[in-house]
Amino acid sequence: MIRISILRILATLTHAAESCGVTNAEIESFLRIAYTASYKIRQPEGRLAPFELISYAERNVQNAERPECAHLFHSDIGPPHRIAKESVLGPTALARLLVVLAQRGTLDTIQGLKKAPSGLSSCTSLAHVQQITHPDIIRRFLTIALDRVNACIEQGRLDVKVNQFYSAQVSFTSSAELAAALMALDTHTKGQYSKEIQGARKQLVIALGNASQMALNQEKSLEALSFGHGALSAAENIPASEGLHQNIVEKIKLRIQKAQESMQKS
Repeated sequence: MIRISILRILATLTHAAESCGVTNAEIESFLRIAYTASYKIRQPEGRLAPFELISYAERNVQNAERPECAHLFHSDIGPPHRIAKESVLGPTALARLLVVLAQRGTLDTIQGLKKAPSGLSSCTSLAHVQQITHPDIIRRFLTIALDRVNACIEQGRLDVKVNQFYSAQVSFTSSAELAAALMALDTHTKGQYSKEIQGARKQLVIALGNASQMALNQEKSLEALSFGHGALSAAENIPASEGLHQNIVEKIKLRIQKAQESMQKS
């Protein structure tokens, strides 16, 4: 839980980087953590040492379990918090860190630095920062990140088939967050990586729409309404190149209507 909790904090912090006074050097210091967490988690082979087994389990955990008391008292209470797997949260944190640097006009200047920025953590180096922010590495990362979005949505669909709506909703919202981070990076890099990011907006619509349905399945009308409106907003004026079918938009509108009707009854 420590690893994904740190990544969750990093990803969240990027949304308040300005108001919290987070410096460029601090953002650059976090890059290596998120980059390492974006590595492919390989299936272990053979007998593992206890430390290796614990590490593998921690990296694959998706924290979306209902509290034990919910089973004891037959309550429909949901999980206290929902945190994605490292394979999704790592790329999300890295994309968000890159977004902040791009917003500040710093991302394009890193390759020209001759010495480490003042305040850069001793746990990383200028060489690491320049490697992670190199355009070729970013392109490769974005391709992998979009694959993770797709895989996470598919995992959500598998959870739905066995009525695991809690876990499915985490998968859909996690994939939506990563897709949104990729879109933000595309915006702030002025389309430099549009080719690699194409398809992210469509998946954002689908993921939020599915999250809305999961909320309806759990009779959480306000959540369903919020996710539905988010999906509809993402679908507005979406380019034809994204390949979003109109029937998906119609399903989202229907979910919004159901959520509104449910809220009026309660």
